[in-house]
Amino acid sequence: LAAILKSGVYKNLGREVGTITAASAALVLYNAVVGGYTDFEGVKHAALVSSSFLPVLTLPMAAFTLTSPSLGLLLVFRTNSSYQRWDEARKNWGMNINHTRDLVRLANVYYDNSVSTPERREEDLNHVALCTWAFVRSMKRHLSPEEEDENSFRAELYAKLPPQQAEKIINAAHRPNRALQDLS
Repeated sequence: LAAILKSGVYKNLGREVGTITAASAALVLYNAVVGGYTDFEGVKHAALVSSSFLPVLTLPMAAFTLTSPSLGLLLVFRTNSSYQRWDEARKNWGMNINHTRDLVRLANVYYDNSVSTPERREEDLNHVALCTWAFVRSMKRHLSPEEEDENSFRAELYAKLPPQQAEKIINAAHRPNRALQDLS
């Protein structure tokens, strides 16, 4: 619930929604003072100020009745297209994870045991796995808001990678490309 105030949608629309809410509240208060109001128990209260110069402000319902079906359809289309974009991103992320797993698996299969010692093989394959992890983790960080993931990203890189390699990825202009360069 606390993340709502930090969301991009709220940041983009917060001012407009706040303005409309304030204007609506002011209009309701004005109409209650000038025209009276009915409370939650159904009791009608008289106006505090009665004047022919201060009319109650109203809008005809016909405009809302005529436009609500088209606004409903517009909302449905926007929701569907948003879901399609989300689903496409989810599929692409899954494909990215699967391809990096394939890369590590292929490195394990195609590593030539005759040219190195078992210790060297384990070290090289561990390096491929860590560089692959660094690429996927850098991609995740690249797609997340900075305040949400930056500290844990840095801590994880320093914990798993050699300090020089972690520093190069952190200082890179495009971190996933830098991590991919380490992999090649």
